[in-house]
Amino acid sequence: MHTLDLVLTRVENVLAASALGLATLIAVVAVLLRFLFGTFLFWSEETIIYLVIYSTFLGAVITLRHNEHVNVDIVGVFLKGGGKRAMAVLGAAVTVVYFAAIGFYAWLLLFEPFSTSTSTPALNLPLWVVEAAVPIGFTLMFLRAVEILVRSARGKTAFAEGKASVLEIEAAAVGVDLDKQELVGDDPADSSVDPRQTKKEDDR
Repeated sequence: MHTLDLVLTRVENVLAASALGLATLIAVVAVLLRFLFGTFLFWSEETIIYLVIYSTFLGAVITLRHNEHVNVDIVGVFLKGGGKRAMAVLGAAVTVVYFAAIGFYAWLLLFEPFSTSTSTPALNLPLWVVEAAVPIGFTLMFLRAVEILVRSARGKTAFAEGKASVLEIEAAAVGVDLDKQELVGDDPADSSVDPRQTKKEDDR
């Protein structure tokens, strides 16, 4: 399942970042063109809206990966050990069924006559292109929920709560060893502060 986790993580990050990044780029270019040259990109507003829709559903997958969706844990607080594990497996199983059902009907929606015959006003795209954000997002969430279910059944968690930062979690998911990475500013030789000046300030 580690391979599935690795593949899903990269796909989720690339798709979500690409959609949001492209929306930001188009917005900046549209504003600059209008302000500097008086040129209006008639298709920019509609494109940004659709990209934000995609980034929302794709970002929901990343939220699921970090277990940050809103949940009400009433029974789990009274359980320990095996009981918590059983509740985690049950919750993950219900999540898998939910995403499978919603995702199935979301894919069916794309083949409805309204979706195939209707076009967007500015880009003149088939409506199903915009609606595809829903089934794509739910399909990725379904796959992620399956990975979580298997991991929970094995008694493993995505991360040690309270012991790992988001950076450490993401690095572990994609197989990056942070201990071998050099962070900017870690090398004393790169510092712009004169050590002699620091010594003088300490003496004061």
